[in-house]
Amino acid sequence: ESQDESTQFDELLKQDHTLVALFTQACCACTDCVEAEVLLGGMSQELEDNLGLLVVRLKSEEMKKRFGIKRLPTLLYTRNNKTAIYSGKFDHEILYAWLQDNIEPATVDLDDSSFEHLTQAATGATTGDWLVIFHDDSCCKNRELMHLETAGVKLKNKVNVASVNILKAPETKERFKINTCPHIILFRHQKLYRFSLPDVNSKTLKRFAEGFYKNSKSETVPPPLSMFDKILDKTFEYSKQNPYFVIAFFVLFILSTTLFLIWTIMTPSSHKKSD
Repeated sequence: ESQDESTQFDELLKQDHTLVALFTQACCACTDCVEAEVLLGGMSQELEDNLGLLVVRLKSEEMKKRFGIKRLPTLLYTRNNKTAIYSGKFDHEILYAWLQDNIEPATVDLDDSSFEHLTQAATGATTGDWLVIFHDDSCCKNRELMHLETAGVKLKNKVNVASVNILKAPETKERFKINTCPHIILFRHQKLYRFSLPDVNSKTLKRFAEGFYKNSKSETVPPPLSMFDKILDKTFEYSKQNPYFVIAFFVLFILSTTLFLIWTIMTPSSHKKSD
């Protein structure tokens, strides 16, 4: 059954469905679970017709472990592969309004080409504060991204949230000296503040963005790499990977310089020829 749930869930994600996933358990050990199931069961057709949402019910331990679910019932809202955790009451009007208001994900995906353009981190211009998580395909396992999306929903119209896959953004990784994964930074008024709290969850992320960042050391946001910087970095990286090339280059340079000096000494000047 757990394998079926996992396979079916992943298949729905591949089909780009917007999912409302209710984590619950078998009847009737959890009264709140039963009430949540009844509520979602009654809303499922309305949500599909009005908002294009598909309601699924998940009970397997494998799926709970995958998403780090510790309390039941728990509702997850997945749009464009970005998942937010619902923390409100299981009430028809409240839940419907939350789903409708957050049908667009809060998290923006950034890379080398879009980071500075959208965040304007170095100029501190008009786009506001940005809470950004730097990650790769292995270190997050989607949980930190889920908590970031949840924090983004709660920080809506206050703080922007974004994710950067460092495998796809090597220049941005180098620019901000990202050496741990995940690595979280708040960009605010041309300064950056590195997240240092022990737990990464929606509450600590929200708390950090709303003021706890002041307990972190502020750093001036470095400017984007210039074209010369990029060429220099690539040359340095190439020299590290090909040390014999560097040796050969210097030997050739010294030899060429020596030959030029010998040629200069041996060649008569034009004044001597005229005499």
